Amino acid sequence: MIERQRIRLVLGFSAGSASDQIARAIVPGLSRELGAAIEVELRPGNNGAQAAAAVAAAERDGRTLFMATLGTHALAPHLGALPYDPVRHFAPVSLVATAPLVLACHPALALSSAAALIELARARPRTLTYGTSAIAGAPHLAAGLFEQMAGIEMRHVRYDQTERLYQDLEAGRIALSFNNMMSMLPRCRSGRLHALAVTGAARSPAAQEIPTVTESALPGYEVSNWVGIVAPKGTPQPALAGLSAAVASALASDAVVAAFANAGVTACGTTPEAFAAFMAGEITRWGLVVERLRDGRSGVR
Repeated sequence: MIERQRIRLVLGFSAGSASDQIARAIVPGLSRELGAAIEVELRPGNNGAQAAAAVAAAERDGRTLFMATLGTHALAPHLGALPYDPVRHFAPVSLVATAPLVLACHPALALSSAAALIELARARPRTLTYGTSAIAGAPHLAAGLFEQMAGIEMRHVRYDQTERLYQDLEAGRIALSFNNMMSMLPRCRSGRLHALAVTGAARSPAAQEIPTVTESALPGYEVSNWVGIVAPKGTPQPALAGLSAAVASALASDAVVAAFANAGVTACGTTPEAFAAFMAGEITRWGLVVERLRDGRSGVR
């Protein structure tokens, strides 16, 4: 066990985001494993870059950690200048979880499938609105890839907070969103939203009734979001190994296993080395996708 008085787990997004919900699910077990009080610190801004840069410059003692995401550590390097480098400025601790997104719309649209959405978007180009809470995060890239593969154009609406996005989506002020399963599934099952598809390669065990985009409309389409924990580069290797082991134990707790299973989230505790290899593969893969989207009509610059 690593002895710590207090640990900060910094997130670059607002309350209700996927990283926030996953962090709060694992923090009780992680705190027990480490024998430390863990403070979840929300620092939204600049698509997570502001928080990431602050953690990159923090003390290298294992007391300040960052919840890395697909957006902050695989997409952002391909989208312009950053105040940090995902590889040079961070030491991987562990991949925490992966999950597909859910494509859902307001029930008033009366759409039956992703294919029906594409048909409507072709009939009404540039009028259907979709919301995201980050430029070039996983939901935005999922929408851009969907537009490109379907040959359609929709209108992007950017929100500064995930909860504000959901307020407008449930009220019908925007038409649809690609967003995380932990937030989308309860809203769809309550009837506030209507699920059209999941973005993974296969149906989610937590929502077998929802088809994938690839089977219902666009063969080959696949987007899976992920979150993981990183520390400032230079954090001692024993501290990284201890943190990684604590993450794995926290993910194995009955409470987390049940919460993740119900939400369609896959727990993925890994070694620091395995997480480093995973991120390297994601950076390469999404670099190719971003390049294709720049040549299309997704709004990615």
